[in-house]
Amino acid sequence: MNRLGLALQRVQNTFNRNADYYARKIGLTGTQMLIIEYLASFAQTKSIYQKDIEHEFNIRKSTATNVLRLMENKGLIYKKVDQRDTRLKAILLTDKAIKLEEKITNYFISSENSYAAILGADTKKELIENLQKLNKAISEN
Repeated sequence: MNRLGLALQRVQNTFNRNADYYARKIGLTGTQMLIIEYLASFAQTKSIYQKDIEHEFNIRKSTATNVLRLMENKGLIYKKVDQRDTRLKAILLTDKAIKLEEKITNYFISSENSYAAILGADTKKELIENLQKLNKAISEN
């Protein structure tokens, strides 16, 4: 069957399965790895809040709340009250998560390199651009 939605779902399931397989080796889930990488990439330059994670990963507030609560319980993140707006809590990595960050980044770099080897760098770039365009268009509905 040549349906775009089905093809995307299959690829996403494979991505998730591969990430979860690696994540289990280091005591995490694939989603936790993604969030740790995101926080490590941006938390040094700006404060990251739950709403940023919801937006970045296109997840609902309840999903983000549950994932972040589990990460906090596992000692991977902590929340710090924002000095300018006490209603907001910045999400920060603990030392435990920082120690895992290099392994996580290496996993994602290796994965991206293998995708580029399969598709070619230009095709990979074009695919990302087209998927972003598609996501934007269908998110507006």
